[in-house]
Amino acid sequence: MELLQDENKVKEWAEANSESIGLNRSKIEAKYIWNPGGFVNQSYRITDGQTFRHLKLSQEQKAAGLKQWVKISEHLTYNYKAPRLIREITQEITSGYSYGLVFDFIEGKPLSSISDPLPVVEKVLRSLHQLHADKGIRMAVVSEDEDCNYAAAFTDEYINRFEEDLQIIRAEKHLLDFVTADTLDWFDTEVEALRIMVSQHPSFQRKASDIVHNDVNWQNILVNDNNEFWIIDWDDLTVFGDAAMDYSVLLWPLYKSKDWTYCRDLVIDLAGLAILERIEFYFRAKLLDDVIDVLADYVEAEQVPELKEMAQKRAKEIHLRAYPEYLSLYAK
Repeated sequence: MELLQDENKVKEWAEANSESIGLNRSKIEAKYIWNPGGFVNQSYRITDGQTFRHLKLSQEQKAAGLKQWVKISEHLTYNYKAPRLIREITQEITSGYSYGLVFDFIEGKPLSSISDPLPVVEKVLRSLHQLHADKGIRMAVVSEDEDCNYAAAFTDEYINRFEEDLQIIRAEKHLLDFVTADTLDWFDTEVEALRIMVSQHPSFQRKASDIVHNDVNWQNILVNDNNEFWIIDWDDLTVFGDAAMDYSVLLWPLYKSKDWTYCRDLVIDLAGLAILERIEFYFRAKLLDDVIDVLADYVEAEQVPELKEMAQKRAKEIHLRAYPEYLSLYAK
């Protein structure tokens, strides 16, 4: 990836399409937005100095989530504070990225930077509870009834990702001098053990039919000074998911904090006591994600020299913090 070259391509595209995205052609600037979660998609902020837009680009083979978002964009904006969709893109702008969407740019701070996040977390929890049973979304995006249980949803979200990550990590093991071969073998064993535990646990045997965002981490919740919030990045939404996934990702930063009991009781009030068993497994997977997935991010950062040092420093720090924590909580 050539960052400056890609920013120039996006600028040229925005100038040529300025009218359709509501910008002044003569003053357009484009800036790449680094997503700490990885390099699968590309995001850019486009502005003419007065109006701001967010451009999200995807490779064609990974564009299904963005295309689904188009179908329900107005519904998501009206009901769940998703950014307003401005236009769809079906041409290649940067190399390999042939599909994309342009949205309003949300001027807000990530929830992770808010000094008192609990009031916003409570509002987001209630919004997610509404989302999980949203019949309008189900009717709009489902073509046939998929028969999978909560164990399959968990496997699709975490186990498959871990296995893909480990392939990337093993292929470029020479880059990771702080990870031993024995550690990688232990990762394999732990991922398989987690898969078996979930596949056999009674709470995961029910049909997975919850509508979930699937990535409602605190970077994807933007907040203004009035504690109004927006939820972004809806391209992982599924109608065959587990509400426990959303609750676990949102509440993970508060797990074991002074606010956890209050949040746990609110989830019970919204979704029932039974969901807590699955949430505990999702918390475990979330911590393991901080152990494994960031190593794949470390490897993939080699493709972006301009961001390599910053991205790899972040990934290594997260891994070195999360790995001993995981061992202390879950290793037998």
